[in-house]
Amino acid sequence: MDLLEYQGKALLHRHGIPIPKGALWPDLPGCEGRIVLKAQVASGKRGKRGGIRVLDGPETAQDAVREMESLIFDGETVSEVYLEECLDIARELYLAFAVDRDRRCPVLLASPEGGIDVEEAPADALLRLPIDPFLGLREFHIAAAARWLGVGVEAREQLAGVVRSLYSLMISEDAELVEINPLVVTGDGNIVAADAKVSLDDNAAFRRQAITESREPSQTRMSQLEQAVAEAGAVGIEIDPDGDIVAVVSGAGLMMATLDILCQAGLRVRAVVDLGGSVLAGGEVLGRVFQAVVAAGPQATFLNAYMHTALCDELARMLIEAQQIAPLEGQVVVRLKGRNSDAGRSLLADQGFEVFEDLAPAIQALTQSRELV
Repeated sequence: MDLLEYQGKALLHRHGIPIPKGALWPDLPGCEGRIVLKAQVASGKRGKRGGIRVLDGPETAQDAVREMESLIFDGETVSEVYLEECLDIARELYLAFAVDRDRRCPVLLASPEGGIDVEEAPADALLRLPIDPFLGLREFHIAAAARWLGVGVEAREQLAGVVRSLYSLMISEDAELVEINPLVVTGDGNIVAADAKVSLDDNAAFRRQAITESREPSQTRMSQLEQAVAEAGAVGIEIDPDGDIVAVVSGAGLMMATLDILCQAGLRVRAVVDLGGSVLAGGEVLGRVFQAVVAAGPQATFLNAYMHTALCDELARMLIEAQQIAPLEGQVVVRLKGRNSDAGRSLLADQGFEVFEDLAPAIQALTQSRELV
């Protein structure tokens, strides 16, 4: 879940990181002199596309806000505009913590060349310091970042506080990314977060109910299908919006293998759904998953379950109940294998499902039907 700037800055402020005075329109930031208008969208590079404007004062803010609300960024309209005091910028730095999935740990990122052109900075300008998740942030990390950023002695203690607080935010808020770009050194030597980009782990959304309930669809990084499947209690991944097959499977590993096999067979997969723990949660839960699948309008649905410990006949009864709640349209092919699979397949066959024990004939049934279309 990607937070908008004002939401990210609220988290920074809560964790003790200095931010400029700011407010969402129609409120005003309560500062004198120039103010900055910022379009609140999840898209990047706003400053190069008219999403950031500097005004001499709040007197002309209303007309400027109206103009900004007419802008569209990567298909996303501007529904909110954030106003904040204009800083006296002496230097622009870059500071972030992110999850490094290759190293399987957080990593501290820092660059003395912050601002809107940070992507164009040389690769060797970016410092990357892995953080041992068991030991956490250490003083030598902070010292290395301060040396790399080249801040003066008078600002080092401020920088150290920002680095500590930013790491604390990442851990306590279940963040995948916390980024300040630019981290500004002002003319009087203070350090202030002039921008904030925060991405939170959707899997920990239950710990952030207030933020989760207020999120916009553009912040979830999910398609409409993925969001509907998530609300049903399962995990969905949209593969090809123009695909015509949805695969519903009984585990994450089987989901990846099923996707590979379907693609190798030349089939176009709209989405894959991992039932996970909901596989035996009851027909009503599966019915909600079926409703999400039906809304996607696939020409075929492939149900692939390999039950190692649970009973296949129990799953079959739940699938039948779910089919009564939200009938799957088009071709429905079921591959069911595991304990009591003979009984389970018999139940499903009696209800008109195309049922198979092995994977190869099930894939062949899907392939042949596609060839006839």
